[in-house]
Amino acid sequence: MVEVKGNRKYSSAVRDEQAARTRGRILDAASELFLERGYARTTMKDIADLAGVARDTVHAVFGSKARVLTALIDLRLVPDGSVANVTQRADAQAVRDEVDQRRQIELFAKFITVLSIQLRPVFEILRTASAVESEMANVFEEMDRFRMNNMQIYARWIAARGPLRVSTKRAGEIIWALASPDVGRMLCDELGWTQTQHATWLSDTLIRTLLPE
Repeated sequence: MVEVKGNRKYSSAVRDEQAARTRGRILDAASELFLERGYARTTMKDIADLAGVARDTVHAVFGSKARVLTALIDLRLVPDGSVANVTQRADAQAVRDEVDQRRQIELFAKFITVLSIQLRPVFEILRTASAVESEMANVFEEMDRFRMNNMQIYARWIAARGPLRVSTKRAGEIIWALASPDVGRMLCDELGWTQTQHATWLSDTLIRTLLPE
């Protein structure tokens, strides 16, 4: 009986590993196609064909094309899948643990602008798709609410270390606006700013806006 249980555990581990590889292939294929063709012109069959799986497999794993895209966003936020929320990453937790508010904001600006580089291409796919498909408009609103919730977390961490010039809620709203992927797209992708320039601007602006003189 012990041997049977061991074999079952091994088989389960193999299945889990195979499922993870299949999921990874699907996401890699979707990322390539979405970036190359755009969301609207990419079908679930296209994704399945490039990933080398059946279309039913893509549906079974993700449910819909919209959820393939949100899974890509999740992957960019937490590439190793080690935590449930991006605010639980070690580089985000460093913002929480820092005791100096100015340094907190500097750490946040560096973290979020590096993250923005990874997130912007997929977020731009979502933004443009939301303009033409009602389902994607709902997903875009969902992602924006998720981002607002996270920015409120950062605002509370900063407020916990000292006074702010505005309410904590308003601070979160300001961070949500200034640290948005759209601002990163305009500054870096359109105007050619580097990540360091973006981080310095964001840090300086947030310090002047949020912290007392």
